Amino acid sequence: MQYAIIGFVIAVMTGKFFLSQIYNILFDSNMLQENFKGEKIPIGMGLFFIPSLIIFSMFFQLYNNDTGINLILVGCILMAFVGYLDDSTVDKSNKGLKGHIKQLFKNKVTTGMLKALAGFGISLYISLSISNSLQEIIINTLLISLFTNFMNLWDLRPGRATKVFILIAIIGFFLSISYTQYYFALFICLSLIYIKGDLTAKYMLGDTGSNLLGIFLGICFAIDLGFYYKIALVVFLIVMHIFAEKVSFSKIIAKNKLLNKIDMMGR
Repeated sequence: MQYAIIGFVIAVMTGKFFLSQIYNILFDSNMLQENFKGEKIPIGMGLFFIPSLIIFSMFFQLYNNDTGINLILVGCILMAFVGYLDDSTVDKSNKGLKGHIKQLFKNKVTTGMLKALAGFGISLYISLSISNSLQEIIINTLLISLFTNFMNLWDLRPGRATKVFILIAIIGFFLSISYTQYYFALFICLSLIYIKGDLTAKYMLGDTGSNLLGIFLGICFAIDLGFYYKIALVVFLIVMHIFAEKVSFSKIIAKNKLLNKIDMMGR
């Protein structure tokens, strides 16, 4: 237990240190993108979570040597890498699933499509490692892959995706029946460190961060939840993705006083 606590403290301290360092690296590398206001700010700040995740996982292995720990670590790093490729791409004209599919029929694979294919492949690999039946493999693969892109649906305004993540992570913390509870606690703390600059539009998570946070949630819920709860969650995520293709979440939030108030908090 002491190794987990020591690792947690060091990981949080590491996060505080690397927040400004990663910001400087992205800024100096001209890894910038216009936000919804037309201001150029660093994108790909999701890299911030990786050093802390690695350090905590190393210490946590001494406390609980479970395969799932490696799956969380590897899954998050791989999806952050694929997301970073998408963030660093100049061409942003192909948005949404339809746009990427159209380009695929033109014999052109976009970074967005590569991200989707990689997300599905990584989700399948993780599912094969944690599932005990074909039904579980299918449901876990869908759950992880859909969650991976779910956070990306919210990364449209400063701090919105981070707020949604913190809310879901808190729910996950109280529902957790395994070691994932420690990881939920770590990511909540790191998100609270990160969110100030996100809310003030100093930087953006980008696909690097939204993919990392999304697959993290997917893996943890796939490990913790019962089979029928996972089916219900998969249905919910499918509905949300279809909904996002047809309407604007930003417009819906802007028209609802309560949602708009929550969305604007901290800005």
